[in-house]
Amino acid sequence: MANDIKPVHLLLLDPSSNDAETMITTLRNHGYAVRATQVVAEDKLAELLQQQSWDLCLTRPKVKSLTANRAVELIDEFGRDVPVILITEEDDEKQLVAALKVGIKDAVPFKSQERMFLTAKRELNNLQQRKLRKKAEAQWAETEKRCSLLLDSSQDAIAYIHDGMHIYANQAYVDLFGFEDSDDLLAMPVMDMIASDCHDDFKEFLRQYAKNPNNNNFACQGTKSDMSQFDAMLTLSNATYDNEACTQVLIKTTTDSAELEAKVKELSAQDVLTGLYNQNYFQDELDKMISSGFESGQSRHLMFVEIDQYESIEKEFGLTGTDEIITGVANWLKKEAGSDAMLARYGNDSFMVLIDEDAPEKAKAIAESFCSGVKKHLFEIEGRTQKLSFSIGLTPVGDQASNARDLISNAHLACVRAIKNKGDNVKVYNKMVDADRSENSELVEKIHEAIESGNMKLLFQPIVKLHGEERALYQSLLRIKTADKEMSASDIFPVAEASGLAAKLDRWVLMQSLKQIHGDKAKASLFVHLSASSLTDEGISQFIADLFKSTKLPASSLVIVVKADDALTYLKRVIVLKNNLTKMKIQFALSHLQNNPEHFQLLDQVLPAFSITDGDLTTQLASGGDSISDITNICSESHHRDIVTITPKVEDAASLAALWPLGIGYIQGFYLQAPMSNLTFDFASSEF
Repeated sequence: MANDIKPVHLLLLDPSSNDAETMITTLRNHGYAVRATQVVAEDKLAELLQQQSWDLCLTRPKVKSLTANRAVELIDEFGRDVPVILITEEDDEKQLVAALKVGIKDAVPFKSQERMFLTAKRELNNLQQRKLRKKAEAQWAETEKRCSLLLDSSQDAIAYIHDGMHIYANQAYVDLFGFEDSDDLLAMPVMDMIASDCHDDFKEFLRQYAKNPNNNNFACQGTKSDMSQFDAMLTLSNATYDNEACTQVLIKTTTDSAELEAKVKELSAQDVLTGLYNQNYFQDELDKMISSGFESGQSRHLMFVEIDQYESIEKEFGLTGTDEIITGVANWLKKEAGSDAMLARYGNDSFMVLIDEDAPEKAKAIAESFCSGVKKHLFEIEGRTQKLSFSIGLTPVGDQASNARDLISNAHLACVRAIKNKGDNVKVYNKMVDADRSENSELVEKIHEAIESGNMKLLFQPIVKLHGEERALYQSLLRIKTADKEMSASDIFPVAEASGLAAKLDRWVLMQSLKQIHGDKAKASLFVHLSASSLTDEGISQFIADLFKSTKLPASSLVIVVKADDALTYLKRVIVLKNNLTKMKIQFALSHLQNNPEHFQLLDQVLPAFSITDGDLTTQLASGGDSISDITNICSESHHRDIVTITPKVEDAASLAALWPLGIGYIQGFYLQAPMSNLTFDFASSEF
């Protein structure tokens, strides 16, 4: 039960005011002081996320054109830590799994208000724990930092020992034993710092200390690096270093302590060459902002900037030339970024820019202005003009930020993508692309880039009459152009399904298919496949209806196709989809049919207008395999139900000859016609 008076800031993505009020009342009846805002548009959600931080989001699968998946994307784009709960019409495990995959915390039927409250309570408690943990981690990090500074600047000689070896020594300890650097002491046995005459006594002291830590002082002769000796008093105590149990050793000489002058480390905030903040100071300040930002709801954006031409300049001009460029770029960034931004030099050719802008689009626009602006500026090296370009990685600094190191790493990963994309561009950190640098993540990135840049197109492969009525039928085929190849649907959709992009691609294909028919003024029907993701998209039927309303095309222009195995997995949803299409007089087809009872039962349950055999059966037939009986059975079962059959992947005359006597309605494949860029195939000339 929420007993504190702190209000719960609630986002409600629900078109029904009555339903929204019901959910608000449920939470208030259980003691939560709810301040709710109802949202029905994407731009309004973005505005609210920009204004402040929120505690909880209850959303329907779709509110007008705003889907739950897009709401999650927007929350991530603004760097907000807002748990999202999907409110559904019924308990559906497939819908729950799909929701969990995109980052939604849970899916709860609207009728289960008590369960909705318990789920909301859990997520609000989890959110509070994340905030407390984040605050505690920030305080712990600050405490450790202060302790580290105290140790480094202490006049007392202090070291940490683990398994008898040095793992840390402050400067006073290094100086006391006459070493130049603390690294010289790492992994050195503490026994080497004690005169050999004292070794036996020291071992006995350690045994006694293990039994009774209160007896922790030991007088001995210390041995310096030049083998000279001095009187020393060791004080041991238990400690931790880098989360490992160890022993702290404090050494004091018996001579006047004034002889050990204080070696206080003065941490400079500035980079010597550029006058910008240095790496350590910037990281510390960023940690402080993260620590305070999640309480105030303030959000910023972080840029990781690299100079694309740095390596070539270094090869040609050496260190002197690179120093001139680094100084010039630092001065240019200071001028362009303005006084509100915080800048730092982070590496040889790397800069960090923290801008006070929480809107993702505006932050990206600022980064892109840096890319375009720096190309217009004329830099000089030894009197010679040098043009530069930037690769920039961008990431939000919001509620989800845990520490500066992770944020900088995120921005750097996005910058690496920008560099791989030939530089001179901006990439925004994407958790799915950048967190896993696997082969699939590269494909996800290419799909994202294609969607953003419009490097997608449709091809249309004719489906030709073999027996029966002649119709102008085509299959719409998606192609994505990348720098090295053109990807087909078989390359794209397995990855797009896993990354949550498949439904978005389906909608693009639907829209472009109808645009093509409208533009070509063709009297044709396009077969468009829907992925499994679209079957869980409750707004897909309305989207199709809206397309026909805007294009004013006849319903015969489109045939919706679903894989048989996907239809079995989402059978209830497919039946609803098919019924909705029937009301719109749009035909439905099942593809990838195999010779098995489940698929034949599916024909009875869905009753499609077309059944499309699995293309692998045709491929096996062409290579001499015995798949003719499988295709025969599929055709027989389809004809028995008055369903028109289509066989794809007809690649040679032998396959065509084998299929001819089976009574197949239509065939498709490269033997007949390769995919085309328009709808101009002459169906009248295709007689067999």
